[in-house]
Amino acid sequence: MRRLFVCVVVISCLGSLVGQSIASASTNSTAPAVDPGRDYWIEAQKLAQNHLVLLNRIERSLSSSDPNRLRAVRGQIFLQTSAVDRFLKSSYPAPEVLCASNPANSGAGSVAGTDAVSLEEAQVYCALYSSARDLQPLRAQLDRRSGMVAADPARPLSDPSRSRLALDSSLRSPIEITNPVLSAIQPPDDILAIVRSSRDRLVQVRSAFPVAVRFAVPTQVMQSQQTPYNLYPQESQLYTSFLSQPHTGITRLLSIEAYRTASRTLENRLAPTVAEQLPFAILMQRSNGLSPRLAIQIEGDSFQIVQTDLDYGFMTDLGEVAIETLVPPSVEALPNLSDALQLFYNYRPPLELEAIQADRRRFITGKVSNLNLSQATAALNRTYLVRSIQFKVPEIITSGRSLLPRERFLLKDLLNTPSSDLLFAFRPVSRRADGSYTVLWKVLTQFSDPQIRDLDRYVVK
Repeated sequence: MRRLFVCVVVISCLGSLVGQSIASASTNSTAPAVDPGRDYWIEAQKLAQNHLVLLNRIERSLSSSDPNRLRAVRGQIFLQTSAVDRFLKSSYPAPEVLCASNPANSGAGSVAGTDAVSLEEAQVYCALYSSARDLQPLRAQLDRRSGMVAADPARPLSDPSRSRLALDSSLRSPIEITNPVLSAIQPPDDILAIVRSSRDRLVQVRSAFPVAVRFAVPTQVMQSQQTPYNLYPQESQLYTSFLSQPHTGITRLLSIEAYRTASRTLENRLAPTVAEQLPFAILMQRSNGLSPRLAIQIEGDSFQIVQTDLDYGFMTDLGEVAIETLVPPSVEALPNLSDALQLFYNYRPPLELEAIQADRRRFITGKVSNLNLSQATAALNRTYLVRSIQFKVPEIITSGRSLLPRERFLLKDLLNTPSSDLLFAFRPVSRRADGSYTVLWKVLTQFSDPQIRDLDRYVVK
């Protein structure tokens, strides 16, 4: 009996000791497990920055027709969420407990074992936790989307021997034949909503970081695509005096390869093209008629006039002449100019369509008075003179469609052709590594708008 009593007492003592150990361990498990030598804010800043960059990559992949980009970003989601999870567990082992209390409102100290954690630390901790949790379901959704994109058939390429203007039977309007691209798949709103929600969570707690380690919010997708084609902010400031003169401006001229490369990519067709991101600069804004543009591009080492539809022109290198000093010559001075310069002031466009096309071919091929005025060698700090004739050809002509019976009484309006005829100069002032130039331009003379009097002959009745 005595032995039984002793055993009971021993077992009771052991149970008490074990219970105390378990209670102690349980209490310690809710305390922050922060390494004294670790910099919480630097780690949190790095994770937040990487998370925002990843969100931008996800948005780009959703606007792409390349399934490999979707698969790649799916793997990046796994790596990012794993890194966030390790950070969270090393700071506090139960994020679902801490963040369920909404530390932004109640304070971190309301959770047992978090008295040593500041409100700002808890806010950032929970923002990372929630943002990473937002991304978990995206991996399966991106898998499904990559399958959809991979299965999307490419549009057939039209016969390259045909004219560059073709008729789309469904739209009944002219479209430009391009290289085959995958048809666009609209980015799903549910995924975009998750991405934006995850971004908003982090942006909202940016002010909780110490000023020295605050993360930067990456530029949004569309802006980042436009940035390479814009002027640097300081460029215009260097030419304030020149730009204060009437009918002057500053713009960039791109290589023809910039447009060709963009047309070959398999990007979402809903995204803006290079031409839409950097349209040719308007030389003279007009409310009625056509506002002429500086339609110049670079091919190889030469400047060339972009000659679409009926547009054409000619150019010459004036040499190292200051563009600020250029003024139109007086009538008396015209005969003293060289033959080439007289052509720039004396040329008058024909009035018939066939003659306009003939002149256009002559200038494009350089067969005008033995002068090659179709292009000019590109160089910095030289001034170029350009005569530019531009037309907005009516849709009924470009489409080649038949005139509808109800349109017969509107034929005059349907054949209205806004046009412009300008003499202007431009001067390259800087060149970038991609071969593009920043140029100053100045309108010198506005000639009478050219007319086409026989367009009615080309209407299919």
